[in-house]
Amino acid sequence: MLPETVMAFLNDAARSNRAEMPGRDLSLFQSGLLDSFSLVDFVTLIEGECGIRVDDVDLRPENFDTIAKVETFIERAKAAA
Repeated sequence: MLPETVMAFLNDAARSNRAEMPGRDLSLFQSGLLDSFSLVDFVTLIEGECGIRVDDVDLRPENFDTIAKVETFIERAKAAA
């Protein structure tokens, strides 16, 4: 489960874009919550809140496309630390 502050970021993005919060397996990019610019802010927040480091090679939309993929990425990053 994503930290409350990360979910708040997504909820704010949904409100700003007048979009619905997508389900766990629906694209955050296609729903308009994230784009290439907001992805950087989103990842920075995740790094701070989850205590992980996202390497440049991992900064790809497919790692952050859905809530489920974000959770999986965070779990992998914590396990590798």
